[in-house]
Amino acid sequence: MKEGAGSSPEIDLHGLHLLRLVAGFRGFTAASKAAGLSQSALTRQIQNLEARLGFAVFERTTRSVTITEAGAILLRETEALPNILGGALRRVREECLGASRRIRVGISRELAIGHIPGLFPASRGRRNGVRIAVSQADEVEVLDQVGSSRLDLGILTVPAVIPETIRVTHRMEDRFVAIAGRELSPPDVPGTPADFRKWALGQNWLLPPPNCRSRGLINDWAKRQKLDLQAAMELESFDLMIQLVSTEMGCALVPRRALGPFPRKGRIRRIKVAGKLARELVVVTPRHTHCPEHVAEFADGILFS
Repeated sequence: MKEGAGSSPEIDLHGLHLLRLVAGFRGFTAASKAAGLSQSALTRQIQNLEARLGFAVFERTTRSVTITEAGAILLRETEALPNILGGALRRVREECLGASRRIRVGISRELAIGHIPGLFPASRGRRNGVRIAVSQADEVEVLDQVGSSRLDLGILTVPAVIPETIRVTHRMEDRFVAIAGRELSPPDVPGTPADFRKWALGQNWLLPPPNCRSRGLINDWAKRQKLDLQAAMELESFDLMIQLVSTEMGCALVPRRALGPFPRKGRIRRIKVAGKLARELVVVTPRHTHCPEHVAEFADGILFS
């Protein structure tokens, strides 16, 4: 039956919010605390929503709450609605009510200081009255925050799967080099790929943690080179790796751009790696929200290419 002009909608944003809480927590107890409701009140509201919708969103047992196929479709297809509303309210506040304009940038922890200058200079003269907030997080968190419009821009290693909630605006190849302490004598410096493999197997390697994209990239490269690199130390920061290599703590595979700002380059020797070792960096923005003009200008000025 067609909904009448004066009838209530089958569901509203608050109802969707409650459904997402129950789905996210996979139960009513934790969801009710997050919603600020008693468990019985939340249960009644969900039951009323399901009655108005005409289908069950959750299947309940004494031990668990799981989402139905119909419920999964509903939540997936309406995922962008809170972001669209948030974007609209932001435009109203910034363009009509005089709120300060902001650009929220999230940078992956896998980037180094040497990657940062390419993000800012071209836009510096055009940021009239715009406040830039930069945060750093794991790549999964950066993707999640961009997709939910909590960030305007994210800079990270290209993910294996690009979510439908984001768009890629810039791509950049990021080549790696091997580095060792300067005390390595010339006869010990590997020349051919075979020399490099033999040399690499005898070194203490400083490597990224096993659960990050950069470590996966290095592991794939090492497999192609028939190398079994064992980490003597695992570090999130390429900048810290470079510092430790300069003190003869071991060898590392780092982005070439990361070496740019390092002030004591004389303490480091670059070693040519066997085969190509590179990753792709991307700049991403939310797909489901209108991009404010000052954010678009900032993105256009990024020097990644």
